[in-house]
Amino acid sequence: MKFAKITTYLLWVIMGISIFLIISLLSSLDANVADEGMLTWISTNLYWTYALLGIATAASLVLEFAYIITDKVAMKSTLSALGFMVGVIVISYIFSDSEIPKFFGAEKFVQDGTITPTVMLWIGTGLIATYILSAISMVAIIWSSVSNVFK
Repeated sequence: MKFAKITTYLLWVIMGISIFLIISLLSSLDANVADEGMLTWISTNLYWTYALLGIATAASLVLEFAYIITDKVAMKSTLSALGFMVGVIVISYIFSDSEIPKFFGAEKFVQDGTITPTVMLWIGTGLIATYILSAISMVAIIWSSVSNVFK
């Protein structure tokens, strides 16, 4: 129960800081876009948003990782899903091609280094992985419909 109280107080503090920052931003809004005060409050609000997003992401990843470690069934399903994803990527990588396409304007991208054989290999890998996953999802949808008919 003590952890719940600490979490509640922490959330109230975060909400208070957020409300203060929003009110400060709204009170400094001006039609003059070059106003330094307004730009400072906008930047402060953006940094606060980035910090909250980072904290929330880190907390969710840490808590999910802790849950996976403590629950054997969750660990088994997570590892099997990761293995499946790695398998799809490996198969896609094997079948992809590093050939640079021939189209109007491609020479410009080749010369400035945007398109390289490595880039084309990974683009092909992504496309083939998308095709494989799309085919698997279509088969799963059809299988689900057909199996419901026979039940």
